[in-house]
Amino acid sequence: MEQRMRSAGAAGWGRRRLSPSPSLSSSSSSSSSSPSSPSSMPMLLPSSPLLLLLLIASCCLFQSAHGQIYTFEKEPLPASKSLRTMYAFYVYSHKEAPDQSLGQPFVKFHSLEVHSTGATPDMELASYDGLQLSILRFRDFWNLIDPNRFCSVQADVDAKLAEAPDQLLVSKPPGVADEDVNLYSHTVRFYMKEKDVQLPVHSTGVYILIYSNCGSYSEGLVSGSVIVKNAYGFLPGNEYHKMPFYGWMSFIYIVLAAIWMGLSLRWWRETVAIQYCIAAVIFLGLLEATVWWMFFNDWNSTGTRGRFLFIFAILTSVVKSVFSYMLVLVASLGWGVTRPYLDHKTIVRVQILSFLYIVLDFVRESVLSYRFSHSLSAAFIVLCLIPVALLNGVIFYWIFTALSSLMETLQQRKQSEKLLLFQRLWNVIVGALILASCSILFQLFDLSKTISMRWHHQWFFADGVSHILFLAVLVAMMFLWAPGYQSSQRFSYTPAAVADSDEESNKKGDIWAEDDLDEEEEGDESFWASTRKPAAETI
Repeated sequence: MEQRMRSAGAAGWGRRRLSPSPSLSSSSSSSSSSPSSPSSMPMLLPSSPLLLLLLIASCCLFQSAHGQIYTFEKEPLPASKSLRTMYAFYVYSHKEAPDQSLGQPFVKFHSLEVHSTGATPDMELASYDGLQLSILRFRDFWNLIDPNRFCSVQADVDAKLAEAPDQLLVSKPPGVADEDVNLYSHTVRFYMKEKDVQLPVHSTGVYILIYSNCGSYSEGLVSGSVIVKNAYGFLPGNEYHKMPFYGWMSFIYIVLAAIWMGLSLRWWRETVAIQYCIAAVIFLGLLEATVWWMFFNDWNSTGTRGRFLFIFAILTSVVKSVFSYMLVLVASLGWGVTRPYLDHKTIVRVQILSFLYIVLDFVRESVLSYRFSHSLSAAFIVLCLIPVALLNGVIFYWIFTALSSLMETLQQRKQSEKLLLFQRLWNVIVGALILASCSILFQLFDLSKTISMRWHHQWFFADGVSHILFLAVLVAMMFLWAPGYQSSQRFSYTPAAVADSDEESNKKGDIWAEDDLDEEEEGDESFWASTRKPAAETI
């Protein structure tokens, strides 16, 4: 009866942590021990929501798991006759791997050891076989693990369903090996530090790290690591495609930077402020793509997230987004077009908006980077996404309101060339928002599928689409504001009186041109008349 209650609690926690529709568990012992369990957060809740979000980001940045390496640092043993689900690994089989250069994927149980913290010394526990670490495919978890009986007994050994009593028991036919059902286990023993155990992984899937204790002793600490390596390196399968993606993005930004630099040098006398800002956006985009590529390449080689590169990459993404949004916003407010500068009140609002966006977007990027490996609940992720989504709504509402007012002003001033420019900008932003909305709707639809079905392509809709749309908008702005002949007159600030006088002068110029043409025609007629008349008299 005791085993059944504890196993149900542990299984409930695993379901809450790993299923798309989380459910609460009645077991506090299993949930509080997870390195990323959201249930431990209420004890640390600060009064400020902003401080809470910063705390959430810091918790994600300092986890004991680094990519495909999960480290146990004096981790307490699970309660007797219980298990915990600790982490998720994303693995490609050798046949399905996008890059097979490093051979067969494997799981390695590295430098694992356990020491007693109770009255019983390690030497007396040398024959204890109840403590195990295992990885099992997520989609097979509830088919193989019976939440009411997952610890073997002697009867299971006699029936050839298990190799020894007091070990993890899975539902499989007699005589079938664990590897045949994609279960890879290792027994951690007291008193001795065993050699590393490396087992080949043969099937593609999301694998759960299971920490089980089917024995009767629970006073001890475990140290060591579980390492999973794919056929191409240490990158999780759901992160691998980002590495070549950011490599190609870096190349595209280099091409854009070369084109923009060439145009700017060719027409350097005609460049205006907004063209310098576009150059800064291209540089930030190049920096972001390069740093992310370096981060994923380093992660793939070493197996650990480089903390400096990770934080720097997030900062470059956040700064690029903020700078780009604010550039479109101040351009929509008429900076450099209908007004030479913005008033102090507007500048303060823009600065406050930028600061809030930097903080909230940094939290969002940090949480999203760990959402798959730590199987964060949907409610927890939404808590971190809502503030940025609301802030994006405020920014775009301000942009469209200001852009509409700007186009009305340009229409009243009869500055048709600038009006056409911002009308095209309006169309570009609306088109990008429509495509982004379609991508979000597809992601919501995709959430109805299990993580085992969507982890292969989810990176593209979560990260790839936003970068592609940003690049498309940037290229459109480069086309609209490209340096060229008299670009300083077409794009820069022009006072209303000067604009009206220019229109009148153009009209007068047209009238004078017509008068000159009439005079020339009259002069031509008098010339031919004077030259023909003497000829007639001579006759």
